[in-house]
Amino acid sequence: MKKSLAITMFCLLGAVIIGLGAYAWSLDSRLERAGYISSSFSGGAMGEFAGALAELDETMRESRYATDPALQSTLCARAAAEAASAVTALTSLPYSTQELELLSHYLNGAGDYALYLSREAAQGRELSEDELENLRKLGEAVGDISVEAGGIFAALDSGELVMDDYGAHSDSKTAGTVGYALTELDAALDEFPELDYAGAYSVSALRREGAYLKNMSKVGEEEARSAAARFLGVDTAAFESAGRGEGTLSAYGFTLNTDDGRQLYITVSEAGGIVVALTGGCSGGEPRVGTEDAQNTAEELLNSQFSERFVLVSSAERGGLLDFTFAPEEDGVLLLPDTVEVSVDAATGELCEYNAANFLHRHRQREGLAADIDADTARSAVPAALKVKAQRLALTLTEGADEALCWEFSCENDAGEGVHVFVDAKTGRQVKIELTN
Repeated sequence: MKKSLAITMFCLLGAVIIGLGAYAWSLDSRLERAGYISSSFSGGAMGEFAGALAELDETMRESRYATDPALQSTLCARAAAEAASAVTALTSLPYSTQELELLSHYLNGAGDYALYLSREAAQGRELSEDELENLRKLGEAVGDISVEAGGIFAALDSGELVMDDYGAHSDSKTAGTVGYALTELDAALDEFPELDYAGAYSVSALRREGAYLKNMSKVGEEEARSAAARFLGVDTAAFESAGRGEGTLSAYGFTLNTDDGRQLYITVSEAGGIVVALTGGCSGGEPRVGTEDAQNTAEELLNSQFSERFVLVSSAERGGLLDFTFAPEEDGVLLLPDTVEVSVDAATGELCEYNAANFLHRHRQREGLAADIDADTARSAVPAALKVKAQRLALTLTEGADEALCWEFSCENDAGEGVHVFVDAKTGRQVKIELTN
């Protein structure tokens, strides 16, 4: 069946991955993506994946028969949470390929659409026939994926399939592995349907032109290869072409085999010749690099790529990687939709992963970045049970994928857990809640 080029989807997914909201993620917050994981954990993740898909399939089948808006909202919210759980488990597997990202895209899209319907039904609106038909079609596709995933897990459990090594690539075409079976599952998927709704996976959002790249001159493959070589500090001859993908971030793809046996995959935008993303995982060696040194490496990279001022938003350790998320700051406002993610190898201090798709998709000159209410007024929307540790003005995405200027309050609850409360800087109403640990 017809499918989009993996390169195109790889670029798109960097900009819109997951976006199902805090509630959706809370169902499976304990599953953290691992960079280097044991086969036993990977088998458990495959079981979690198959189990979450089975639950998602059941919930979406139940939603076909719901007519009461309150019940529709409850079932769709549950479906969104189960889709997020499935995606989390899927990304915990050691098979690092674009094919997994395509499958993840399908599940993310189903979950995002279900979350949108949940919000609409919660407001008492009766869902339209078209919306219910879209939900039915997505449910049928999820059902097919669930059956196949269940079969893959059963084969893994019985020993018919084995788990791939970390960083495995589909180019090897190794039959008898979970990665190969997932690739075959992915190849049987139709393209994700074109849905018109207020969400990250709507046709309008997926076709949105990369704002940062707008009006930039196009480059050819050799210029893109040179950009990739400069980014990684290697000779252009080291790269193999992986083709060109078209879309909102049309890009050239290249692969690079490292001395330690890894294969890196890098994409460079056709417009402007800017590196979009890098993937390939870490060396898996003993951690020797401190967080401060790794952060300096990440910041130096950003300074070499862009002229904007970036602020560290979050950092984490993940299976041999030190992950950093940065956002640009403009006129004292942090632009959270425009993030760039950088991962540094904790063993070598070298760059391992990079994702600038959000920034390239969204970054532009914005109007109206002035608050109508001050921080003290907005603070009245923060629950008294939370202790406010810091506050700042930030542009963020709402659950409907719209942008909103907010006062972001970094808080702590009685258990010492982090809670971020976003209050609309125009209306004083809560927009979003995020848990940070």
